[in-house]
Amino acid sequence: MPTNGSSKRKHFDDIFPDDFPGEESRYQPLNSGYVGFEMVVGALISAASEAGLRLFEAASTLDTTTLERRFSASCVPQDWHHPVDLWAEMRFYWPAEYTALSLYGDEVICDMYHAENVPCRHQKEPASLFTELEVEYLLPFEFVRRLDSDEGVERTARRIRQLFTDIVEHDNIVGVEAKALFSGDELRLSSIKAGHVWVLDEELSDHMLLRGAFLEICQEMRTVLLRFNQDFAPKPEKDLDGS
Repeated sequence: MPTNGSSKRKHFDDIFPDDFPGEESRYQPLNSGYVGFEMVVGALISAASEAGLRLFEAASTLDTTTLERRFSASCVPQDWHHPVDLWAEMRFYWPAEYTALSLYGDEVICDMYHAENVPCRHQKEPASLFTELEVEYLLPFEFVRRLDSDEGVERTARRIRQLFTDIVEHDNIVGVEAKALFSGDELRLSSIKAGHVWVLDEELSDHMLLRGAFLEICQEMRTVLLRFNQDFAPKPEKDLDGS
C-alpha cells in the first residue's frame, strides 16, 4: 500500500483522462438487476470528474486464481499542479460471484446447485451484495518528518478527527495511522494517513443510487483535501510539534 514514506511527492504525468466516462452507453444497467464492475468503475470516474477531482495512478486488476477484481486510484482537486505533496487514495474489491450476478442475475447461483425445476427458497429473494470503498488521505511528507515527538503525532491525530467532525455530515469512524522507519540508528516518522470506509449495498442494485453516492463521496473528498491543504501544508521549520 503506497504511503508518504515510499514516495515523498506524487507526479501524475499519466493522468486518467477527464473525459474517459463520456461514453455513457458503456455503463448502462444490465437486465440482471445488479451493476457490474465496469459500471461501478465508470460511475466512480464520472462522479470524480463532476466533483472536481483529477484521478491518476488508476489501476484495475484481476486475480487469475480467485477471479476477484480490484480498482484503485489516487486523486487531487483538478486545479492542483503536479507534483503534489498531499493526495487521497480510494479502492474497492469485487468478488467473482458479483460478476456472475451482474451478468446472469440471481438464477446463476442456484443453477450451480440444482436443476431449474427444483423448488428453491432463493428464487424470489435477491442476493445481499455489498462492497466497501476505502478512502485514505496521505499527509505531506514535509509536514510528517517535522513531527519529532509522540505528542506531535497525537496532536495531529486529534486535529484530523476534529477537521472531519467539522466538515463531514456522517458518522463514519476515521482512523489515523502513523508509521515510522529506522534511519541508521534513529527511528523516524515516515507517514501519517487518515481513512475510513463507505459501505455500498443498496447502490449495487440501482445505478442512479450508485452515481449519487459516488458524487457525494467525491465532493467530500475534495472538501477534505482542500481543508487538509490549509492545515497540513508544509510550514516553516519552527512548527515542529504539529500545532
